Amino acid sequence: MFPRAAFRVQRPVVGAFVARRSYSSHELDPANKGDYEAYVNQWLKHFSTVEDDFELERGLNHIFAADWVPSVEVISEALKASRRLNTFATAVRILEGLQEKAYKAEQYQAYIRELKPILDEYGIPEKKDLGAFEVVRDRNPLME
Repeated sequence: MFPRAAFRVQRPVVGAFVARRSYSSHELDPANKGDYEAYVNQWLKHFSTVEDDFELERGLNHIFAADWVPSVEVISEALKASRRLNTFATAVRILEGLQEKAYKAEQYQAYIRELKPILDEYGIPEKKDLGAFEVVRDRNPLME
């Protein structure tokens, strides 16, 4: 009979050599006063240099997923990026996201007042200013 130790399987340490993607945004906490400026600067740089819709929307997902209302500067740079990339719908959606993220209606209105020059310059309306949307396609009668 073989000694018991001869049948032991050497198991690798799980996670020891696993590659890990790290985004610097996860390391910075905007709630921490020391990280706030770095966090804002990171997203200002991201939106000022973004070159495609995917990266613009990825950045928007990150800033709106955080537990803070993005600063006026970050929203302003995101709006500029959306118009630079010619994505009008994204620009309008940024304002929608901001409205949802704001704690009170007064906070949202304060943002709109601050952003008014940029909204006017780039021709970005709020969704409510676009009017009601009507469905132009008839429903499929086979689906009813």
